[in-house]
Amino acid sequence: MRIKEIKVGVLTLVGFFVFYFGFNYLKGNSVLNKGLTFYSVYNDVEGLHVGSKVVLNGFPIGKVKTITFLDGGAGRLVAEYVVTDESISVSENTVAQILSTDLFGSKAINLIIGNAKNLAISGDTLGSKDADGMMAEINRRIAPFEERAQVLMVRVDTLLQTVQVSLNAMNAIMSNEKSNINSITSNLASVTANLKANNDHITGSLENMHNLTDSLSNADIKQILNNANTAVISMKEAMEKVNNGYGTLGKMINDSSLYVNLNQSAADLDVLLKDLKEHPKRYIHFSVWGGKDKKTKENKAPESK
Repeated sequence: MRIKEIKVGVLTLVGFFVFYFGFNYLKGNSVLNKGLTFYSVYNDVEGLHVGSKVVLNGFPIGKVKTITFLDGGAGRLVAEYVVTDESISVSENTVAQILSTDLFGSKAINLIIGNAKNLAISGDTLGSKDADGMMAEINRRIAPFEERAQVLMVRVDTLLQTVQVSLNAMNAIMSNEKSNINSITSNLASVTANLKANNDHITGSLENMHNLTDSLSNADIKQILNNANTAVISMKEAMEKVNNGYGTLGKMINDSSLYVNLNQSAADLDVLLKDLKEHPKRYIHFSVWGGKDKKTKENKAPESK
């Protein structure tokens, strides 16, 4: 029985500690690290509640512990918050501004670190700044998008101007080349009309080409190539025989004596023609009236006396 009672006691204590730590964590209280506690007074804390974040440049560094009314009945509110990040040096003139974290009204305390040399200590009251109004917050949120929209509109306007310039240039080109374009279209119309008029001839030409290809496909190409190869081989053999001096043609080409004899004959013929031109009477004896014979007889008569 004692062991069971001890187990129950231990489990109860563990549960209590877990509940305590969890409850304080959800409230934003650090049990192990107390941090630095500060106070700020506000006229309006709309949207700020216990457990809201304390941030520095958007990074969470603490939590809001309590929000109570300031003594005196003026309706002003005191916010108690803890900075748990020990690496943050909070100066005396730091301002705690209530800042919207989203468009749904959630708030946080944003610390604006001052430039004072003296640091604030735990328990000090820091300067405060109320949250901006709804319209101011909306304008602040929309401002970046508005700037981007303006830049985008400028780019779109520049693009439209460029497109307009291109269209104007294209219109000018079209106007200058209108006659050429009309001529091209007329030529195209003429070509199509000629094609249409010669459709029968084109069809006949295509049929002839088809018949030609059919004839080539049906022809014995292999036999034709074999015959051509045989002819080439025969021609090659004949040329080899001619080069080797076989036959009359081979001897005429390869035997130099034929060239020498022909050259000598040409030289003799040239001498003969020159002599014939210079002394034609040596080779030609011709008389129409027979006068040559009479003169010859007369010449011979005195010789006999």
